[in-house]
Amino acid sequence: MKKYLLTLSAAFVALSAFFLTSCEKEDPDFISMSDVEKGIQIIKGKDNKEYKVVNLGLPSGNLWAVCNIGASNPEETGSFFAWGETAPKNSFTWENYKWGERLDLTKYCFDEEKGDVDNKFVLEMSDDAASYIMGEDWQIPTKDDFTELLSSRNCEKKWCKLNGVGGFLFTSIKKGYEGNSLFIPLAGMKDYEKLRFQEQYGYYWCNELYYDDINKKYISTDACALWLEHLEDVDNKLVDFRTRYLGLPIRPIYVE
Repeated sequence: MKKYLLTLSAAFVALSAFFLTSCEKEDPDFISMSDVEKGIQIIKGKDNKEYKVVNLGLPSGNLWAVCNIGASNPEETGSFFAWGETAPKNSFTWENYKWGERLDLTKYCFDEEKGDVDNKFVLEMSDDAASYIMGEDWQIPTKDDFTELLSSRNCEKKWCKLNGVGGFLFTSIKKGYEGNSLFIPLAGMKDYEKLRFQEQYGYYWCNELYYDDINKKYISTDACALWLEHLEDVDNKLVDFRTRYLGLPIRPIYVE
């Protein structure tokens, strides 16, 4: 009887795997790991860990990390960080934000009504989680880095699912780098202890404050962020902003 149950259990596992694979193949959005493995290089960080990057042949020459900070695979969310903080945490509020509260900012401030004015708008290396954790050649992307990635002159973009996780695949169209791809999941964000908008939006920090083009000034309480969104009839991919205390994932770049 025991042998029969073991045989039946093994058959059930095999059958489940068959149906799962069949469903994935039938899903037009499904991609496999082989779709994100071309052009990968290995770079060792200052923590002696090995990090995977992909060369998309971008004009800047920057290499993009294959995973978010704190993740081991491309589709994983990884760690969440408040803007300008170098350690992940579980709760994100103005009250526990490293650089002060909304009306009492102690760094990266342009408005006397918001805190101590220092007119700094780009994260210093000591406040850049990528540089702090991985080494000085790593950094959180700039607004221009994300704009470069989003440009149709550099990459083709499509909505897809990797291991069941929805996100966007950026595939290089630059000569000599065709097929090199980067997957970025819709990881959402953290506000207080709550994870919000996972699988709906992909928010990723830039390393600079948000600049209000209408009023021609930096907004001390907000920082630039990549904003990815998949709707039924349209895909939105742009650089916008999020409030500094919120927890967002980071997809770092390696600057050669």
